[in-house]
Amino acid sequence: MRNAAATWLAASVAWLVYGLIFAEQLVNMERVAGVRVAWNEALFHSLFGLVLCWVPLTVGLVAIVQRFPLERGRLRAGIVASVLAVAAVLTARAVYVWALNPVFGFWYDVAPPFGQILSHSVRFNFMLAWLIVGVAHAWIYARNARASRLRISRLEAGLAQARLDALAAQLNPHFLFNALNSIAELIHRDADAADGMLVALSALLRRSLAHPSGHEVRVEEELVLLRHYLAIEQLRFGDRLDVRIEVQPACLDARVPALMLQPLAENAIVHGIARRRGPGTLQVDIRPFPPRLRIEVRDEGAAAAVPAASGGTGIGLDTVRSRLHCLYGEDWTLDLQTRDGLCSTVRIDLPLRVAGVPPVATRTTLLRPA
Repeated sequence: MRNAAATWLAASVAWLVYGLIFAEQLVNMERVAGVRVAWNEALFHSLFGLVLCWVPLTVGLVAIVQRFPLERGRLRAGIVASVLAVAAVLTARAVYVWALNPVFGFWYDVAPPFGQILSHSVRFNFMLAWLIVGVAHAWIYARNARASRLRISRLEAGLAQARLDALAAQLNPHFLFNALNSIAELIHRDADAADGMLVALSALLRRSLAHPSGHEVRVEEELVLLRHYLAIEQLRFGDRLDVRIEVQPACLDARVPALMLQPLAENAIVHGIARRRGPGTLQVDIRPFPPRLRIEVRDEGAAAAVPAASGGTGIGLDTVRSRLHCLYGEDWTLDLQTRDGLCSTVRIDLPLRVAGVPPVATRTTLLRPA
């Protein structure tokens, strides 16, 4: 119903515009042929001679093209339908002229036989009718292409949402497994520390369960979860782990992927500090670089003396990369730098989005690492 109304509106507007142009040409014929035509007469001729006839004929042609478009698998039917539709339009135009010429006298002083009128209709309107068929096909193809793009974008959005849900579901048991693994390591060596870790884990899980739904959270909320996790790891490593977190106040309301900082901190601890015999420092920096938000997680310490058990399930940075790609497309960077076994840094640049403020589309596209 909506498409039919749009077709009638488009045809009416197009022919009204052409009718005004035709009326202006009739008025200006005096300069060329010496025939004087008043504006009211030209408009009357244009309205009843062109617009009222061609608007329904155009709508009919478009309807036939919609029903039998020229497309793969239906080409023969489309050609036959278009030829018959054009023939019907030329005949209908001839009937219109034959019936109304005695009333208005627009076309002939004395009407000739109908066969001659039909011949004139074919001569003067053949290309016009096929032009309408061509424009109708272009319009339908453009509309179908737009609908296909919309359908594909919805499918891609649904796929991205499903991937995000799967990754989030993967992170929660992953984190819980690693926390319990750390408690299991301490329970036979330091019962008090293991008890403290259980308390910290309880607080963290309570906070996680109360976490609002959605794949992005405020930096301030993400830091609360990170501090609970680091409290567990500090009980595990004792003096070997020093934590420093520096966040500029302007970043506290910025939006980041939920449960992103914890895997970054875990990666730094498991693959950096845990592999060294001496103490190490975990540094977390979050600061704005408009229009970007920069997050750096860095571990520093003495070179490893002996390899340590790695622990964890190996999700870490791969999961972070997958989630960033689902959320931001190509509009992000993740850079991992290591230096002589003494320091490693993960630097992430994201679009700077503030909670409560709709995200602004950016034209900047950053290369994503392979």
